[in-house]
Amino acid sequence: MELPLEPHPAAAPSALGRIAAVLAAIGTGWILVLMALICADVTARAAFNAPILGVPEMVQFSIVGIVFLQLPETYRMGGLTRSDMLIGRLQLSHARAAHALEFVFDLVGAALFVIILVTTWPLMRDAFAYNEFYGSTGVVQIPTGPLKVIIMIGCAMMALQLAISAAIHLARAVRPAGK
Repeated sequence: MELPLEPHPAAAPSALGRIAAVLAAIGTGWILVLMALICADVTARAAFNAPILGVPEMVQFSIVGIVFLQLPETYRMGGLTRSDMLIGRLQLSHARAAHALEFVFDLVGAALFVIILVTTWPLMRDAFAYNEFYGSTGVVQIPTGPLKVIIMIGCAMMALQLAISAAIHLARAVRPAGK
């Protein structure tokens, strides 16, 4: 039996939501480019016995960037995988307690993404300062600085989305009964 859940509070249209949607669209475009690259690599491998250098490295590198680009929109639209059996039952019988629990979840999540953001900053700075790269010297070199910027953007957006959601859940948890 599926219990009805309230719409995600951060799903309301907003400027932040539009930014999250643009980031997700960039991530989707990135996936399409990777698919074309993989297909070209497979074709070159099979037809000409000449794989495209760096495709495995590019795919491994890209997965992280795509996740951080698409995570804020996925959260905003309520698409993150979660077990909602407890929260669904709480919403039916004790809505304020459910909102209080969601508030704690969102607050902890926001803190986690702020921690990732703050700890990634020096890594990003060093990546640009020392021209760090991923891959093999002389074969394929992918700079890591831009990926760290994407991680920081994704973390900042997630922290903002979670903070907004936490504020909404807090307001719903403390509102007087019947309102």
